[in-house]
Amino acid sequence: RELAEDGYSCVEVRVTPTRWPEIIILATRTENVLGEKGRRIRELTSVVQKRFNFPEGRVELYAEKVAARGLCAIALCESLRYKLIVGLAVRRAC
Repeated sequence: RELAEDGYSCVEVRVTPTRWPEIIILATRTENVLGEKGRRIRELTSVVQKRFNFPEGRVELYAEKVAARGLCAIALCESLRYKLIVGLAVRRAC
């Protein structure tokens, strides 16, 4: 819900035996996920740490841009959803 307006696509979680998890958020607008001076990504990191009981500083969140926006069904669906909520005509939204 928090990332829906930013073109959220999916999340990848990478866990290696020597390190703590790296969480990669794929979105169409990564600058919005990062926030002003990285503030929002730090807030999301702290929320994930508290929610899943990770020690402080052990989880790393990254934002990556979706390579081909036109091929990502979730990103297109979210884009269409917000266009329709704003009141754009259905023919123009697609």
